[in-house]
Amino acid sequence: MLKKLGFYIFAALFIFAGQFLVHQDLVSGTPPPIVQTTLTGENPMQRISKGPAVLYFWAEWCGICRSMQGSISNIMRDYPGLTVAVRSGDDGTLQNYLNDKQLNWPVVNDNSCNLGQRYGIRGVPAVFFINAAGEIVFTTVGYTSEWGMRIRLWLAGLS
Repeated sequence: MLKKLGFYIFAALFIFAGQFLVHQDLVSGTPPPIVQTTLTGENPMQRISKGPAVLYFWAEWCGICRSMQGSISNIMRDYPGLTVAVRSGDDGTLQNYLNDKQLNWPVVNDNSCNLGQRYGIRGVPAVFFINAAGEIVFTTVGYTSEWGMRIRLWLAGLS
């Protein structure tokens, strides 16, 4: 019994340490400016300047990102937001992917991952939650449920 408890404590500490390492460089507070336009020519900062809003970094090759597509689409129907495609090909390839998957998202193409680096991401998916003052107040990396995102957006609306 004691061995089993020790294993669970070790596993919990390992997971906590991993989450800390993944989240430690993520930007909080004022978001770095995004100067590229979306694939449709929009100014992306207008979409996230006032919250609650969501900023979602993803990639077309990412299996976890694919599993979150429905949740992100639902969230984007109810909240303003922006998505950033990381290392997912040129604009034409990316637009074909969006059309094929029927994703009606505002997307900035970050094929070189320069924008992702400014936000401190080391992997995708990464989600930033922005409050009414336009500041990042919550972040998450990896799979996040729709309810988890909605709760963070609700809390961001309170701050």
